[in-house]
Order: sequence, then structure tokens, then C-alpha cells
Amino acid sequence: MQRPWIVLWMCAAALAVPTRGSAQATGGVTGTVVDLLTGQPIASAQVTVVGTSAGTLTGPEGRFLLRGLPVGVTRLRAQRIGFTPQEITVTLNAGAVVTANFSLPAAAALLSEVVVTGYGTSTRANISSAVASVRIADIENTPVAGVDAAIQGRATGVQVIQNAGNPGNGITVRIRGAASISASNQPLYVIDGVPLLRDDYTQLGVGGQDLTGVTGINPDEIESINILKDAAAAAIYGSRGSNGVVMITTRRGRAGQNRVQFSMYAGSQSVPKGNRWQLVNAREYLEYMNEAASNDGYGANYFANLDTVTVDTDWQSEVFRTTPVMNYTLGVTGGTDRVRYFVAGSHFDQEGVVLGSAYNRQNGRVNVDLIASARLTLKSSLSITREDHDRISGDNTIHGVVTNAIAVQPWVPVRKPDGSFTGTDDGLEYTHPVAIAEYDFTEARILRSIAGLEAAYTLASGLTLTGRAGLDILNLRDLDWSSPKVLGSYAEGAKGVSVIGNNNVNRYVLESYLNFDPKLGSSASLSLTGGASLEWNGQELDRITGEGFAHDEFQYAGNAATATDYAGNWTGHNLVSFFSRAQASLHDRYFLMGSVRADGSSRFGARNRYGVFPAASIGWQLTNEPFLGFLTRFGELKLRASYGFTGNHDIADNFAPIPRFGRANYADVAGLGQINFGNPDLRWESTREYDVGLDLSLFDGRVTVLGDWYQKVTEDLLLSRPITSTSGQTTVLENVGNMENRGFELGLNTVNFQSQSGRGFKWFTDFNISWNKNKVTKLFRDEPFPVGLYSTSRVEVGHPLSAFYTLRFDSVNSQTGDAVFFDKNGDGNINADDRVFIGSPHPDYWGGLTNQMSWGGFDLRTFFQFAQGHMIFNAIGVFADDGGYYNDNKFKRVLKRWQKPGDVTTEPRASWDGTSGLAGQISSKYFEDGSYIRLHEVTLGYRLPARVAGFLGLQETRVYVSGRNLKTWTDYSGYSPDVNSNGSGSNTALSTEFYAYPLARTFMFGISGAW
Repeated sequence: MQRPWIVLWMCAAALAVPTRGSAQATGGVTGTVVDLLTGQPIASAQVTVVGTSAGTLTGPEGRFLLRGLPVGVTRLRAQRIGFTPQEITVTLNAGAVVTANFSLPAAAALLSEVVVTGYGTSTRANISSAVASVRIADIENTPVAGVDAAIQGRATGVQVIQNAGNPGNGITVRIRGAASISASNQPLYVIDGVPLLRDDYTQLGVGGQDLTGVTGINPDEIESINILKDAAAAAIYGSRGSNGVVMITTRRGRAGQNRVQFSMYAGSQSVPKGNRWQLVNAREYLEYMNEAASNDGYGANYFANLDTVTVDTDWQSEVFRTTPVMNYTLGVTGGTDRVRYFVAGSHFDQEGVVLGSAYNRQNGRVNVDLIASARLTLKSSLSITREDHDRISGDNTIHGVVTNAIAVQPWVPVRKPDGSFTGTDDGLEYTHPVAIAEYDFTEARILRSIAGLEAAYTLASGLTLTGRAGLDILNLRDLDWSSPKVLGSYAEGAKGVSVIGNNNVNRYVLESYLNFDPKLGSSASLSLTGGASLEWNGQELDRITGEGFAHDEFQYAGNAATATDYAGNWTGHNLVSFFSRAQASLHDRYFLMGSVRADGSSRFGARNRYGVFPAASIGWQLTNEPFLGFLTRFGELKLRASYGFTGNHDIADNFAPIPRFGRANYADVAGLGQINFGNPDLRWESTREYDVGLDLSLFDGRVTVLGDWYQKVTEDLLLSRPITSTSGQTTVLENVGNMENRGFELGLNTVNFQSQSGRGFKWFTDFNISWNKNKVTKLFRDEPFPVGLYSTSRVEVGHPLSAFYTLRFDSVNSQTGDAVFFDKNGDGNINADDRVFIGSPHPDYWGGLTNQMSWGGFDLRTFFQFAQGHMIFNAIGVFADDGGYYNDNKFKRVLKRWQKPGDVTTEPRASWDGTSGLAGQISSKYFEDGSYIRLHEVTLGYRLPARVAGFLGLQETRVYVSGRNLKTWTDYSGYSPDVNSNGSGSNTALSTEFYAYPLARTFMFGISGAW
């Protein structure tokens, strides 16, 4: 446990000890980097001295400045994503600054891009592992709260599920499939070297509308996003790499003229009527329910008299609204060759399309870089964020705004003659959805600070020692108020219910590592990295519930007559790590990378506290081989292969190895009882992964293909296996499972047309598609177990995780109108023994297609996103397509029901008593194909001519109009096929729709520029 401190002490000592030596004559170089065709400046291009670590990035006007370079002949290299790199040789004289200007031709290829790999960077041409990159230009000015939603459909191997459409909603992200059953499946997010808190820390459940820590990151502050997908890339993060790593780098200052940048957009959101649930109207509903009663012998008008009904309420229209969304970002960047800064502030405000919901966020960021001396460089990053979530109950509840807008009957009016809301005494089956939205509320307020300080000291030529300290501190305050004004609710009888909770979460990180880049000549390169890391995590929470309030305006639990519940505890875990990596290339043809990380976690017992995670990858640039030189006439080809191990220690119980006692009070007497046996033999979930890939560039970079095949095998899955209840417990956590993912990924980037004129027509296309097949391969005694809503999913060896397992609905008996189910065992009795696998919640494939065109000052971008081959459990049908057993409103499809002998249909007869076979039977009738293609975005922009922008005192000004979620082609009958009412925190309850919040269509106008 003391070894990391030795490395950190060495870092501090090295920074404190002065160096001696003779002064070396140096010179400098300045210049610009521009687009070869358009002549426009290229911002954020990387300019480096070939063979060294010296380099810088260009500013907004494409300018760069490098000082302190050794005199003599020097070779410079300029590169930027989407452009072919260029090298220039210059001669530097002592004390002089020479000029070097670069003109980069556009390229579809991503082979030249700079990739952040964790504790270092590289170019894609030198990488032999699987790393995906997301272009920042594709996600800027996107009307979503978090970066996780913005990357949907943008990278191969990365599946992003919206879950629900509420503002600030938690997003499910899976990289190359699910690798765990009980531990987290979300990737690790690292921002400027600091691993982020990214879980849902709210203590209030509102179904799939959960929260994640990723929403607090403003996409406008991001410089680059790189996703480490295979084990060779992610193993540098060891025990947290099984689910992939998302590397986020924020923007930093540039040397040169100070510059003020701005971007803003404002738009309107709505739920088009064509995207809503198709429900029966008041008359159709009453006819259906009367028929149900009549079919079972209760009389023709048993439910209601149609002649007395004069109201037809569209409850969805009552709770939906057209609302604004807006974002304002202002940043200042600049600096000298020694001090550079980036300061930005932003405000994002989104009202939900459902009454009572909203999200707003205020961000502030300060990034400062200081070149203290020729050897010492300091970097600091600080972001402060406040988020306010106005949440509404939904999804898995019968007391929700959207839930009840779908469920309550259309023949009941919204208000009584006196203007007050109707209630259950007026015929509503459930509480009034508009009253819930107006009187109840659920608030989540998040205050967060993410900070990092990094010092890099050059000990000798090519040898750099880096020390880093980081923190992520998050406070979440929950407040839930259930008003007694909502008639028929529990709160009406309790005279108000209030819940308030606080959750304080913190993470502190200390790291120190050495980078050694020896000069081996022009034909070879070597980079060595080694270091150590310490991480402390703590979480302290409390929650209190109060009931009985003197007035509706007193909404804090402290004002309640009775405190009915209290919870509070502290938990935490620590991680100590040692890591190393070697990366080499020879003759620009052979590439080799190897890494190993050892992690020690307090979450496991002393016997298995440490895990070791090695990985290696190789690459071969075939077209650089002399005997294959003829291939260069067609393009460039590199083959890659990797193998490695990663782990997962993100389990829910930080003290699982330890036997524990908890509160067991009796009759107001404090007591303790055993709550956990503990298991000192618990060990890491471990994933080994194979990857074979190729990078292919054709026709002078006009076509680029990135392809990968992989196999991930996860072993020692942590599962709670059953034990005899006579022991005092019913389960114990053990390593008893295995799971496999295998798949193929393909990325295609093309330059379809590129005019030789600077303002001529250009057309670029990016396409990505991913296939993944998931399978459970081992369980405790290979015994399957049910999961998911109504236990309709199953975890069983040989099948995908949480495959749907239920009765199979075959038809409707044309003579009786009763439902006919598949009788698996042929015993004539339909029960649980007749259940079969009917489909998977995992898509066969998914991806995205982006087309970007420009002509003159105009630009047009279209983005399609798709997923195919998965099923959705439409659990609303249990109440809305039940044959008439429940009083909920019904789907429009019940109008095609069986009504007389000889009718051929898939809708059974209406039945008040549920005797038609649907009531209480979950079957394949409620499962639908979730495949879809969505026109996700269309953006039309215009860049003002320089003379017009200059007249206004602006630079590089662009105005645009954009539409989002414009059209979805799908057979699914709900709001959106991109749904899971169980939220991002669920590993096993997947692809389920139970009154989810709808996805909004957005139109907006924006402007960005600088002065």
C-alpha cells in the first residue's frame, strides 16, 4: 500500500530539485495551417516536431507558435482530423523565429487523427488497438443535456439507448455489449485525466427517468472524444475497463490573439399527434366496455349509458405542451507562448414537453496552462456545474402524469363545473394526471465540481515525469412533494407526503507516471509509460419522510406532523493501481503495444484484493512493405490484432466480503441483526477479449474503411446465488457466471465529391454499423432465473442476457373469440410450463449514417440512426389490451376485436370477467418488433461572408436552422422504439415500455461566431 507514495514522492522531489547545465541555443517557428482547397484556417490542428514530444495546437485563425526548439534542421508535422498530414523541413537559427505555413488537403480518412489513449496520445496510424473517435462538429449545438446522448449512432460498437425522453434523462451506453449481470455495464468516463462519477445518485425513483453524472458535461466545452473499445486499449484502466472507456478532453487556450467565442440556439419542442399512443375515444371506449359486460352476462348498458356521455377528453393533449429549449455559451481563449487560458460559461434550459418537467444547467469552466520553464509545464482544469431537474413520476407507477394520461378514461372531463379537477369519485380509475403535474413535484438539485492539476517535468531528453491530482465532488439534493390536493391519492388521506434527501459523493485521485520517448532514428520509435495511482471514493446520504401537513405550502419534511421513515449511512471504497505500457513502431510498418495494470480494490477480500490485467496488440502496415509497394497505387492497408484482459469492480455492495450486522429494532428497542454473511473469496469479474481489425484507405484518402471483429468472454460474474433460508439469509454473492459477446464493426468514410474550387460543392459521407451477439455461457449449477417486469425475461445458459420468455400467443378462436396460446407440453392446460423464448431485447445490429454537403457559404448535414432486430415488451398492453378486464383506456386496435362467430382477427372478444384469455396472462401478444430507422437530424447552415461578418465586428459567423427527431420509421406502436422504462441502471430488465416519457421533436435556430 506504500508503493504509490514512493512514486508520488519522487515526482515532488524531482519538481523541487533544480537542474544544472549549460544553456542551449534555441529558436522558434510560427505560421498557419489552412485548408488546401478553401484557404480557410484550420483550428485545433496539431503541429509537432517530428521525433520529439514538442508541439502545440493552432488557434481559431489557424496560427501557431513554437519556441525553445534546438537550432539546426528541424522537421515539422501538421495534422488534423479529416485532413491528410503534411511535413515541412525548416532551419532554425539561434534567437530567430522562422515561418512555416501548411496547406492540408481534406481526407475522408481518420488515419491521421490524434487519439487520446489514457496517460498519453498517439496518431491513429500508429495505433494497433480498437479506438473510436467522435467528431466534435457532429455533436456541437445539440439540444440534449449530456454527451452520452449526443454520441448516439456516431461510433461503431457503441450502443446508446435513450430510455425515455424527459429532459436530463439518464442514458444507457453499452460498448460491445453487456459484460456483467449484477455489476455496472456503463463505460468509464475520463475527463482530462480524472475518472468521473457517472452513476445515478438520486434516492427517489421515477421509473426509467433516472439521472446520471454525465449530464453535467457541456458538449460545447469538449475538444475531443475517443472511445477505447477493445481490451488492448482499455486495459490501461484495468479493473474498470471491461465496459470500455470514454476519453473526454476539454478545450484549452491557444497562444495568440485573445478571442471571445459565442454560440447560442433557441428552439421549440413538441410531441406530434402522429407519435402518440393511438387510443379509443370516449364513445368507442364505452361501447367496448358495455360489450365486455354484455358478453359475460351483465347486460348491454351495464358499464355506462352512452346517451349520457357528452365529453371526449384527449388526456395526452392535456398533459403535452409545446415548450422552448435554449442554450447560451460564451468563451474567452488566448494567451502567450507561456500562459494560455480557456474560460467559458454556459446556460442550458429545457422545459419538458410534459407538464411539470424541466431541466436546466449552468456550467463554468477555467482551463489554464503555464509553461513555467523549459522543463516544467503546469495544467489546471476546473469546472463548476449546477443542475436542476424538475422530474415527474412515470414509467413503473400508477401515479404518474404520462402513465395516467394514457390510462384514465376519455369520457371523464378534466374539470368539474366549478373549475376544480375531477377525481376518482367522478369516474377516474386513477389519480388525475393534470392535477399530479400541477400539485406534485420531484426536484433534484445537483452541485458539482470537477478539478484537475497536472505538472509535467522533463528530467532529460525524451524523459518526462508527470504528477496529477484530481477530484470530482457531487452533492445531490432530492425533494419530493405529494400534495393532498390530488384527489384519490395516498397523499390526500395522509394530508401531504414529503421526502427530502441529500447525497454527498466524492472522488479524489492522485497519479504519477513517467513517459520515456528515446530517439531511435527515423526508422523506429519507442514510447514507455509507467506509474501509479491512488483513488479514494466516499458517499454519505440521508433521507427523511414526513406525513401530515397543516397547509399545502409547507412542503419540507421538517414541517410534517410525523416523520414516518428515515435512512442514512456512509459507504466508500478505495483503489490503488500500478500501470505500465510500451508502444513501438519500426519502419512505419510494424507496430507493437503492450500494457499491464495491477489494481487493488477494497471491495474484495484480502485473498483476492489485487487483480492483474495485461494486454498486447500488433499492427502491420502492409502497403509500406517494399515487396507490396505496388498496392500503394490503390491505397493504404493496415492489419491489427489484439488480446488482453480487463476487469469490473463496480459492484453495488462496497463491503460484500465482510459479514455485517444492521438495524433490527423491535418495539422501539434498538437491535442488531445479521444482514450479510460476507464472502472473503470474492474476486474480480474478468473479461478477456480478442480483436482483429483493418484500417483501409483508398483513392488518395477519398474512401476509408475501419473494420473490427471481436470476441469478449467475461468470467467469474458476481451473482447472488440462493441458499437455504434456515441460515437466516436467502442468498450469498459469489463468482458463479460467464457471458460472451462477439461481433463485427464497420466504419466507412467517403469523399463523394470535392470541387477544386474553394467554395465549390463538397459532399462527405460517414457510415457505421455494428453487430453484436450476446450469450450467457455459465450460471450457478446452470440454473436459469427470471428477471424483468412481470418476470417476462430470463437469464439462461445458451441464450442472450434477459431473452424474453413467456407464453406464445397464436391466434383467436374464430368461433368463441377466445385467445389461443401455444401448448408447449400438450397437456391442454396453459400455465407457466408452456412458456418459450420469443425474442431478444438486444438488436442484431445498429448504426448511423451522416451526409455533409457544402456549397459557397451554405452547409447541409443529415443524420440517420437505426437499430434492427430487437423486441420490445409493451407492458401497457397488459392494461390497455386486456380484453376489458381493467377499466383503463384501450389501444385503438381493440376496435378490430372478435364480435361474432366466423370473425378472423388477432384481437380476442371483449370480456368483463377476463374469460377471453388475456386477463392475467402475459404473452407474446404484448411484444413488438422494435426495429427502426430515424431521421435524427437535419441542419442547414450559412457562413456569413468575411466582409459582412467584419462589418458586424464578428469573425467566422455561422447561422443555422436544425430539426431533431424528425421522423421515425418503425412498426412499434409507442412513442419511441428507443425505450427502456427500467432506466440505465438495469442490466437485466431491458427493452421494456411501461408508460415511458415521450421523445420530443425539436426545431431550432442558432448562431455561432467570435470577435
